Amino acid sequence: MKLSKNRYIDAALKLVLVSGIMHAFLLLIFSIAKLNAAYLNYFNILDVDLFFPSIAKGALSQILSIISIITAYLIIYLYFTKKNQ
Repeated sequence: MKLSKNRYIDAALKLVLVSGIMHAFLLLIFSIAKLNAAYLNYFNILDVDLFFPSIAKGALSQILSIISIITAYLIIYLYFTKKNQ
């Protein structure tokens, strides 16, 4: 699968993708081991809490985190992928 025509950019994009997948997998394992879903909070993963310290805490944050992930996915799906014909 080619992400870019340029080999250097393609390698960098694949590195970011693989690193992100590994990071998410490790967070999933850690959250299961600690029985704490807060480690999977999207705001925490993106380190938005560095700018807004309490954003990754509480039930509302978990709900907004899920809504943010779904919204980002839908935007990428609708605007940045091609339909198969």
